[in-house]
Amino acid sequence: MKTKHWALLLGAVFLLLAGIVSWQYLGAKTASHAEIWVDGVLTQTVDLSRDGEYRIESAQGWNQLTVSGGKLAVTAASCPDGDCVRCGPRNTNPPIVCLPNRVSIRFSESGEMDGAVR
Repeated sequence: MKTKHWALLLGAVFLLLAGIVSWQYLGAKTASHAEIWVDGVLTQTVDLSRDGEYRIESAQGWNQLTVSGGKLAVTAASCPDGDCVRCGPRNTNPPIVCLPNRVSIRFSESGEMDGAVR
């Protein structure tokens, strides 16, 4: 009897997790713009429909961004760990963050900024 309860509980947890993952990834809206934030300040907005390369400079280092096929990727960075480079090309949230260089790339549906909090 106990095994049956555990099987039902694990099945319910699995279905709940599958629903959350499906909602997160299948319901995500693709962005048309990327906002480049350096040290908490919006420095540039990039149109994802135009392919190109951008170099973002901060007091801590630099990041090389590449826009291709409607997606943005960090292709090189001066940071020691390179986690931002391993994120791969994206056009949906979560944002791409380079903590050592204090750079954050957030995706939006329009090129207009809704607001910023410092």
